[in-house]
Amino acid sequence: MAQSLQARATRANAVPAGVAAGIVGIVMLVQAILRTFVAVFSNVAYSSAGGINTGYDPGNVLAPFGQLFVELGTTVIPAAIGVFLAFWLLVPLVPELRVPRVVVRSLVAAAIAAALVLVFTAVYSGSSIFSGQQSFAYAVFGTAQAGLYTFINVTPLVILAGFLAWFWVSKGRPAASAL
Repeated sequence: MAQSLQARATRANAVPAGVAAGIVGIVMLVQAILRTFVAVFSNVAYSSAGGINTGYDPGNVLAPFGQLFVELGTTVIPAAIGVFLAFWLLVPLVPELRVPRVVVRSLVAAAIAAALVLVFTAVYSGSSIFSGQQSFAYAVFGTAQAGLYTFINVTPLVILAGFLAWFWVSKGRPAASAL
Protein backbone atom coordinates (compact mmCIF):
# COMPACT_ATOMS: atom_id res chain seq x y z
CA MET A 1 0.00 0.00 0.00
CA ALA A 2 1.39 3.38 -1.02
CA GLN A 3 2.10 5.95 1.66
CA SER A 4 0.28 9.25 1.59
CA LEU A 5 2.17 12.41 0.79
CA GLN A 6 1.81 13.54 4.39
CA ALA A 7 3.31 10.27 5.67
CA ARG A 8 6.35 10.69 3.39
CA ALA A 9 6.91 14.33 4.34
CA THR A 10 8.97 13.54 7.40
CA ARG A 11 12.17 15.00 8.77
CA ALA A 12 13.85 11.62 8.23
CA ASN A 13 13.09 11.86 4.50
CA ALA A 14 14.05 15.54 4.34
CA VAL A 15 17.65 14.97 5.43
CA PRO A 16 18.76 12.73 2.54
CA ALA A 17 16.69 14.88 0.17
CA GLY A 18 18.56 17.95 1.40
CA VAL A 19 21.92 16.20 1.03
CA ALA A 20 21.15 15.15 -2.55
CA ALA A 21 19.78 18.59 -3.45
CA GLY A 22 22.80 20.25 -1.88
CA ILE A 23 25.18 18.12 -3.92
CA VAL A 24 23.28 18.87 -7.13
CA GLY A 25 23.02 22.60 -6.35
CA ILE A 26 26.69 23.01 -5.43
CA VAL A 27 27.96 21.13 -8.49
CA MET A 28 25.67 23.07 -10.81
CA LEU A 29 26.72 26.36 -9.17
CA VAL A 30 30.41 25.56 -9.62
CA GLN A 31 29.78 24.62 -13.26
CA ALA A 32 27.91 27.90 -13.87
CA ILE A 33 30.67 29.95 -12.25
CA LEU A 34 33.37 28.19 -14.27
CA ARG A 35 31.41 28.75 -17.52
CA THR A 36 31.09 32.42 -16.61
CA PHE A 37 34.79 32.87 -15.97
CA VAL A 38 35.67 31.08 -19.21
CA ALA A 39 33.30 33.42 -21.07
CA VAL A 40 34.80 36.51 -19.37
CA PHE A 41 38.35 35.40 -20.15
CA SER A 42 37.44 34.70 -23.76
CA ASN A 43 35.82 38.15 -23.98
CA VAL A 44 38.98 39.72 -22.54
CA ALA A 45 41.13 37.82 -25.03
CA TYR A 46 38.84 38.79 -27.89
CA SER A 47 38.69 42.46 -26.91
CA SER A 48 42.46 42.66 -26.46
CA ALA A 49 42.85 41.18 -29.95
CA GLY A 50 40.89 44.13 -31.26
CA GLY A 51 37.66 42.47 -32.34
CA ILE A 52 38.47 43.25 -35.96
CA ASN A 53 35.46 44.49 -37.97
CA THR A 54 32.90 42.66 -35.84
CA GLY A 55 31.33 45.57 -34.05
CA TYR A 56 32.39 44.07 -30.72
CA ASP A 57 31.96 46.42 -27.76
CA PRO A 58 34.85 46.03 -25.28
CA GLY A 59 32.50 47.26 -22.55
CA ASN A 60 30.70 43.91 -22.72
CA VAL A 61 33.65 41.95 -21.30
CA LEU A 62 31.81 41.40 -18.01
CA ALA A 63 28.42 40.68 -19.64
CA PRO A 64 28.59 36.93 -18.82
CA PHE A 65 28.12 37.77 -15.13
CA GLY A 66 24.59 38.93 -15.93
CA GLN A 67 23.94 35.60 -17.61
CA LEU A 68 25.24 33.85 -14.48
CA PHE A 69 22.43 35.37 -12.41
CA VAL A 70 19.86 34.35 -15.02
CA GLU A 71 21.23 30.80 -14.97
CA LEU A 72 21.11 30.71 -11.17
CA GLY A 73 17.47 31.80 -11.16
CA THR A 74 16.25 29.65 -14.03
CA THR A 75 18.40 26.53 -13.78
CA VAL A 76 20.54 25.97 -10.69
CA ILE A 77 18.08 26.89 -7.93
CA PRO A 78 15.00 25.31 -9.58
CA ALA A 79 16.89 22.07 -10.28
CA ALA A 80 18.07 21.82 -6.66
CA ILE A 81 14.54 22.56 -5.42
CA GLY A 82 13.14 19.91 -7.78
CA VAL A 83 15.59 17.29 -6.54
CA PHE A 84 14.79 18.15 -2.93
CA LEU A 85 11.02 18.00 -3.42
CA ALA A 86 11.24 14.75 -5.37
CA PHE A 87 13.43 12.96 -2.84
CA TRP A 88 11.51 14.38 0.11
CA LEU A 89 7.89 14.01 -0.98
CA LEU A 90 7.55 11.76 -4.01
CA VAL A 91 10.37 9.23 -4.10
CA PRO A 92 12.14 9.27 -0.72
CA LEU A 93 15.53 7.62 -0.28
CA VAL A 94 15.01 5.08 2.49
CA PRO A 95 17.48 2.42 3.69
CA GLU A 96 15.29 -0.47 2.53
CA LEU A 97 15.74 0.35 -1.16
CA ARG A 98 17.70 -1.78 -3.59
CA VAL A 99 20.04 -0.35 -6.22
CA PRO A 100 17.58 -0.46 -9.17
CA ARG A 101 14.99 1.42 -7.10
CA VAL A 102 17.53 4.11 -6.22
CA VAL A 103 18.29 4.55 -9.92
CA VAL A 104 14.59 4.81 -10.83
CA ARG A 105 13.93 7.28 -8.01
CA SER A 106 16.92 9.33 -9.11
CA LEU A 107 15.59 9.40 -12.69
CA VAL A 108 12.24 10.62 -11.37
CA ALA A 109 14.02 13.30 -9.34
CA ALA A 110 16.00 14.39 -12.43
CA ALA A 111 12.78 14.60 -14.46
CA ILE A 112 11.12 16.71 -11.76
CA ALA A 113 14.18 18.97 -11.61
CA ALA A 114 14.04 19.41 -15.39
CA ALA A 115 10.30 20.12 -15.24
CA LEU A 116 10.86 22.81 -12.61
CA VAL A 117 13.62 24.34 -14.74
CA LEU A 118 11.20 24.28 -17.67
CA VAL A 119 8.63 26.21 -15.61
CA PHE A 120 11.12 28.80 -14.35
CA THR A 121 12.60 29.24 -17.84
CA ALA A 122 9.10 29.64 -19.30
CA VAL A 123 8.31 32.37 -16.78
CA TYR A 124 11.59 34.13 -17.56
CA SER A 125 11.04 33.76 -21.33
CA GLY A 126 7.48 35.00 -20.95
CA SER A 127 8.74 38.16 -19.33
CA SER A 128 11.21 38.55 -22.20
CA ILE A 129 8.42 38.16 -24.74
CA PHE A 130 6.23 40.79 -23.12
CA SER A 131 9.12 43.21 -22.86
CA GLY A 132 9.82 42.73 -26.57
CA GLN A 133 13.29 41.25 -26.08
CA GLN A 134 12.58 37.98 -27.95
CA SER A 135 9.98 36.35 -30.17
CA PHE A 136 7.42 33.79 -29.03
CA ALA A 137 8.90 30.96 -31.16
CA TYR A 138 12.40 31.66 -29.86
CA ALA A 139 11.11 31.62 -26.28
CA VAL A 140 9.20 28.33 -26.77
CA PHE A 141 12.12 26.53 -28.39
CA GLY A 142 14.59 27.99 -25.90
CA THR A 143 12.43 26.87 -22.98
CA ALA A 144 12.05 23.35 -24.38
CA GLN A 145 15.77 23.19 -24.99
CA ALA A 146 16.50 24.31 -21.41
CA GLY A 147 14.27 21.58 -19.98
CA LEU A 148 15.72 18.84 -22.18
CA TYR A 149 19.29 20.02 -21.68
CA THR A 150 18.79 20.12 -17.93
CA PHE A 151 17.43 16.58 -17.87
CA ILE A 152 20.33 15.26 -19.96
CA ASN A 153 22.92 17.26 -18.03
CA VAL A 154 21.64 16.71 -14.52
CA THR A 155 20.58 13.03 -14.67
CA PRO A 156 24.04 11.51 -13.99
CA LEU A 157 24.59 14.06 -11.22
CA VAL A 158 21.22 13.31 -9.60
CA ILE A 159 21.88 9.56 -9.79
CA LEU A 160 25.25 10.07 -8.09
CA ALA A 161 23.73 12.37 -5.47
CA GLY A 162 20.89 9.89 -4.93
CA PHE A 163 23.35 7.07 -4.32
CA LEU A 164 25.48 9.15 -1.98
CA ALA A 165 22.44 10.21 0.04
CA TRP A 166 21.09 6.64 0.06
CA PHE A 167 24.46 5.27 1.25
CA TRP A 168 24.55 7.92 3.96
CA VAL A 169 21.04 7.04 5.14
CA SER A 170 21.76 3.31 4.95
CA LYS A 171 24.98 3.41 6.98
CA GLY A 172 23.12 3.77 10.28
CA ARG A 173 21.12 0.59 9.72
CA PRO A 174 22.30 -2.50 11.62
CA ALA A 175 23.70 -5.40 9.63
CA ALA A 176 21.36 -8.33 8.94
CA SER A 177 23.68 -10.69 10.84
CA ALA A 178 23.42 -8.50 13.96
CA LEU A 179 19.67 -9.02 14.21
